[in-house]
Amino acid sequence: MKVLVTAFKPFNNLNNNYASEVLKYIDGVDKLIIDVVYDQCYFDIVKSVNIDDYDLVVALGEARSRNELTLESRAINLSSCRLQDNNQIVKNEEIIDNSFPTYLYTKVDIDKCKDAIKISSDAGKFVCNNLYFHLLMNHQSKSIFIHVPNCFDEEDEYKKNAKKINEIISIITR
Repeated sequence: MKVLVTAFKPFNNLNNNYASEVLKYIDGVDKLIIDVVYDQCYFDIVKSVNIDDYDLVVALGEARSRNELTLESRAINLSSCRLQDNNQIVKNEEIIDNSFPTYLYTKVDIDKCKDAIKISSDAGKFVCNNLYFHLLMNHQSKSIFIHVPNCFDEEDEYKKNAKKINEIISIITR
């Protein structure tokens, strides 16, 4: 199976993004680093690769407030965060696409991962959720989103999370 894994560039004046640091240690997949910009992040993927060529798309984002990897079951049709994206855009309770319902759920069978990773139903409302909603609008049967927890800038943490993501990919693609 062919797998694409994406991760974000740093944002909010940080030196790195834990998701892109973890991505360095994920094996056997195509990789793409994208900018932290509402809406544009999805279109950057589409301009860079043909998503139809992939059996699974795994988007990674950072959630420094979390203490474990979380696999998101859904995205909300809303962008809202006090933080600026990398184009200095702040969104306040803005609908992503009026022609879609409030929530979109992945159609990837993530239940088979429940013993290996925490399943979450809250992808936030920042660019991570925005990307996931776009992926689900267009590629619902092959897209998942995983939030990477605080890694404390430790290489061992990056490697540990990458190993777990490799395991999740393996479970899903069996």
